[in-house]
Amino acid sequence: MEEEKSTTSIQELYDDLPITLIELGERADLNEVTVARIRDGKSTRRTSVNKLLRVLSDVYGRPFSLRNVSGINVQVNRRLEKKEAKQQHTSPSVA
Repeated sequence: MEEEKSTTSIQELYDDLPITLIELGERADLNEVTVARIRDGKSTRRTSVNKLLRVLSDVYGRPFSLRNVSGINVQVNRRLEKKEAKQQHTSPSVA
């Protein structure tokens, strides 16, 4: 019995895709450029990645997430980082 890999690369998912990139984009409500950017490892918003992974999960009949798919480059949310850093600096220190 063959053991299923714990992680899959985004490239493998695209290589074995039984639908076109255009259809994938339509089903994920993403434009073709964004779908190609994710495939190519370019920085992409987390919301776009999540939409794509949900559709890939449907297409392949198994759950995919950032935990079990490698090769996805999620854009860093600079505003959120600044907000969290500011909260850390303004929180009262215990003396």
